[in-house]
Amino acid sequence: MKQIAALVLTIALLFSLSSCGQQPEPEIIHDFRNVDWGMSQSKVLAAEGTDYLYADDTLMYFSGEQLDQPVELYYEFKDDKVFSAECKYVIQEGMILSDCIADYLELREKLIELYGEPHESDYHVWASEEARAEYDGDKEQIPIYYQALTYYNSWDTETCFMELSLDYTNLQINLILRASQIVTEEETTE
Repeated sequence: MKQIAALVLTIALLFSLSSCGQQPEPEIIHDFRNVDWGMSQSKVLAAEGTDYLYADDTLMYFSGEQLDQPVELYYEFKDDKVFSAECKYVIQEGMILSDCIADYLELREKLIELYGEPHESDYHVWASEEARAEYDGDKEQIPIYYQALTYYNSWDTETCFMELSLDYTNLQINLILRASQIVTEEETTE
């Protein structure tokens, strides 16, 4: 009886010690927010965890939060499989362009941490060389307001092409993160 008790105690001790050295579960990185390409509309709905504001066979639109800021979320579908997504930051009343520039740069740094350096080393995209020369030395808000300057970066991941942009069009500041599925040759032949 003592031998059985000793054996049970030894086995229990081994199990408890073996669990001490286990590594924590690795963080799962999804293609876009909590969504992976190819998910159905019902799975995207579950991943967002909130009701959509609009949906049809090709589009779902949500209101949500990203980095503690309100966003509009758009998911595009083909054959009930998501292949593209967009996160548009809602510029709240009272926000000024310099705040949005700071948000762009913060989001850019987070994307660099996740995906490495973007394709473009400089995120300034001038409408023309003349615009660059005209506004050289001005605070960057001025050329953005005059649509002479856009901030832009892009990344390729294993599964998608990602773009981050900040511009001023239609009398509105736009801070947008877009992602599109990269279709492999295998997927095009299926």
